[in-house]
Amino acid sequence: MLLALVATLIGGFLTGAIDSAAALDRPAVGAGSLSIRIVEFEPSIPAADDTLTVRGTITNISQEPVRGVAAALRVSATPLQNRDEIPEVISGAGQRFGREIPGTRASVIAELAPGASQPFELTAEVADLGLASSGVYVTGAEALGDSGAGLTRQDMDRTFLPWWPRDAGIEPLLLTTIWPLTGAPLRDADGVLLTETAAVAMSPAGRLSRLLEAASVEPGAVSVVLDPEAVQAADDLADGYLVRSTDGDIAPGTRSREVADWLDQLRAAASAPGADVSGSLYAWPDVDAVRRGKLLGTVLRQQAALNDDASAILGRRLRATMVLTPDGVAQAATLNVLAKARITGVVLSDRAAPLAEDTYFAPSGNVLVPTDRGDLPGLLADSGLSQTLALPMDSEAEQTAARQALLAQTLAVAGELPETQRLLVASVDPAWIPPAGAAEMVVGALTRAPWVVPTSIAEALAREPSTLPRVVVAPTAEDVAAELPSNHVARVRDQYRGVRDYASVVTDPELIPEVTRSAPTRMLGSWFRTHPATRTELMGVVDGQVSGLIGSVRVVSSGSITVSGESGTIPITVDNDGTQPVTVGLVLTSTPPQLFSADPVEPFTIDPERRTSVVVTAKVAGSGPIPVTIQLVTSTGDPFGEPGLLVVQSAAYANAARVLVRAAIGALLLAVVVHGIRRARRRRASRSGASGAPTEPPAREPAEASRD
Repeated sequence: MLLALVATLIGGFLTGAIDSAAALDRPAVGAGSLSIRIVEFEPSIPAADDTLTVRGTITNISQEPVRGVAAALRVSATPLQNRDEIPEVISGAGQRFGREIPGTRASVIAELAPGASQPFELTAEVADLGLASSGVYVTGAEALGDSGAGLTRQDMDRTFLPWWPRDAGIEPLLLTTIWPLTGAPLRDADGVLLTETAAVAMSPAGRLSRLLEAASVEPGAVSVVLDPEAVQAADDLADGYLVRSTDGDIAPGTRSREVADWLDQLRAAASAPGADVSGSLYAWPDVDAVRRGKLLGTVLRQQAALNDDASAILGRRLRATMVLTPDGVAQAATLNVLAKARITGVVLSDRAAPLAEDTYFAPSGNVLVPTDRGDLPGLLADSGLSQTLALPMDSEAEQTAARQALLAQTLAVAGELPETQRLLVASVDPAWIPPAGAAEMVVGALTRAPWVVPTSIAEALAREPSTLPRVVVAPTAEDVAAELPSNHVARVRDQYRGVRDYASVVTDPELIPEVTRSAPTRMLGSWFRTHPATRTELMGVVDGQVSGLIGSVRVVSSGSITVSGESGTIPITVDNDGTQPVTVGLVLTSTPPQLFSADPVEPFTIDPERRTSVVVTAKVAGSGPIPVTIQLVTSTGDPFGEPGLLVVQSAAYANAARVLVRAAIGALLLAVVVHGIRRARRRRASRSGASGAPTEPPAREPAEASRD
């Protein structure tokens, strides 16, 4: 059975131990005391006069010794009827056990102890295998042994033998292999790397190095889709770079020479005759999440300039822009936006646009995806190939299994309609980290078979599209759950606004470094889907840097100020800590507005790392302290940055208030004196009346006289 679903082989062909638990990852085909694994299958595409050689290991996974251990070669009598049998064979569910090829049984060891492993080798002349018509034959290595019930089959590992005789009579299959080169967008707004991940990927044995080397072996065999962000990053890092450590310290990076070598290799590969190189959207954005956050239009508007920048670095123009959708799916609303933007094409999984009716064959993968904005050119990645490309490839055995499965997939498709040429699309996961040797193996399996004709993206899109009706389906709940969180995208939207606002006050927005202007777009990269901790950390750094841009131009006046009269002048100081001149105006307002007024200050320019004071004439219509907001504005009158606060009051109103207070106090004192004199008189009059002396009638109060 194919090694894609089983344990990793340890120790090559020498006798050694294999993890027995791992060996049980797939069901045994037989009694199950032994586990057999194919490691080598050569040649991968045998010809009639070749000798087929199959090597591998047999392991005793039981608790008792197994005697008379032997191996034999088995081949199915007829080829696979359709592709559906391939995953069945891989999973162990298929019933094609074939017949034992006479003369191939080989003794391995007289007795195999528990946990022990032993290599085996089987050979057979291809002419003796009984291969008839062209197609895919199931080929197996059978492990035999006596575990107490006589010599019986203990296990069987199966793979695929592709048979393509000279007179096959089948139209070769056109195959477009999408080969993304996307990096980890970990530069902050100053170009400092959060980690060395991006540089390591471009170093020897790094993921981008392995992918580039595999694509360079035969220019045009695969269609490279190059992320402009990876090109920009390589160009920046090649001249030396800085890395932010976990404690916040910044230190020089150590791989600039290796990155420079990778960039040279990329330039050579892109300019090689026959090379097929297109661009992707910058930083491989999570298009559905970006569109939900109302930022997809912003990303698309940036693309032309970013493509130009990458083209200048490469020395070759990236004319085409292919959209690689995460997991091959996209919402209909997202496809509408892409169609309106007239991008070159979109790469989707065929599960995103399945056929309206089932067919017995795989239709061509070049299509026009229907949208509300018109048809969108699309390439639909074949699910069978995608599932096979997702098989584990960490060991030589797993790579052998995956290689034979890929060959089986393409040959089975070619044989479905032998007289009709069709286009199949294979798409490598942009996040794939290929183990050593895996990328070269995949390129070879997908492009060097005689029934496959490598076809460029341009050629694929120029073909007459498939006319079979398809239905665009919405992403599943699992697909949606994998998107970048909405609050993350909302913070990116704030970053865009901050960079845009800063650009509106500087003298020359083009002098803002590209790494700063594109920082928010990097934060929308699909890479961050599966790296939430790194996403959070870098988001905090970029947030602070964008806030720092805005805060570099600020009002420094604060506290309180008193004007001498109902009107007066107020000095306002503005600071520019940035690296280039800025032009700003001022607007002063109060709450409520009736207490204070001042004419707006026309825009003025402040040199970098300087501060400027301006004098504002204001009118004050209140006696108490008045809070006044000082807002910086752009040359078009739009608010910029955080407002300053000043408390203003008028000296004239303050003096008037003091006079009024003093007058009131004087009047109060006079009233007290008069009242005291009157009380004293009444007391004297009261005493005279009591002694019998005649008295005059009491004087009437003025109020009483008026009533008379």
